[in-house]
Amino acid sequence: MPASYRYDGSLAGLLTLYARLLAEPVEVERISATQLDQQSLFSSEISISTDQAVAEEFWQRLTKRLTDNSLKLLRRCLLADHPQQELLLYRYLLLEAEQGRRIDAMLAHPQVAPVWKLARQVGREAHRYLGFVRFQQVQGGLYYAVIRPDHRVLLLIGDHFAERFSDQQWLIHDQRHGEGILYDAGKKEWLLLPMELHEQPEATPQEAQFQQLWRCYFSTLAIPERRNLRLQQGKVPLKVRVCLTEFGRTVSAAD
Repeated sequence: MPASYRYDGSLAGLLTLYARLLAEPVEVERISATQLDQQSLFSSEISISTDQAVAEEFWQRLTKRLTDNSLKLLRRCLLADHPQQELLLYRYLLLEAEQGRRIDAMLAHPQVAPVWKLARQVGREAHRYLGFVRFQQVQGGLYYAVIRPDHRVLLLIGDHFAERFSDQQWLIHDQRHGEGILYDAGKKEWLLLPMELHEQPEATPQEAQFQQLWRCYFSTLAIPERRNLRLQQGKVPLKVRVCLTEFGRTVSAAD
């Protein structure tokens, strides 16, 4: 009888769950961090407690066994925001345990194709956000940027901005997922942290002036006769424009 499994939502919790399930493969109907609203007559929900030691041991075994390609797929899918990502990854790991390295050539397999597709979506979004991050200088000298990606891409873009802005203190805030990466210019390192801000940080007067100049330049550069809204929306989706200065995002400047 298929069963539903619940974990605490953490990476260690999910790895603990995978370690338990793959030790004695069973038929799984659902894996989630949230409780079922209503129990099914034909399945039960089992809660798995997080065991940090089990999770670390399982991850070490995976990193040694998986190919670079499989490990890349796994890492990106773990960052996805998808209602069935845990179950899709379990089925992928189940097949990998049977097929080994041959799984890299099985892209059309029903247990591989969804994972490959999801990993590609995460990678593409991370790449696009390299050009969709707009920093603004706020009080205290920090450079602050807001993004609202579909997936948790911060871990994939942190190194890029750490290298590009290595001499500045900055913060990229993922408002959708309630987390951010904070870069320390002194230590030359960044950390991923849980983050919830109840109000927008206050921009400096110089920042407000610079943003107004940038919007003016952006408008002046455009050629009305050559406007192609369909192409523009394909290059810069509407969902990201709320975070982009050139599309009218406003800031509050200090007095």
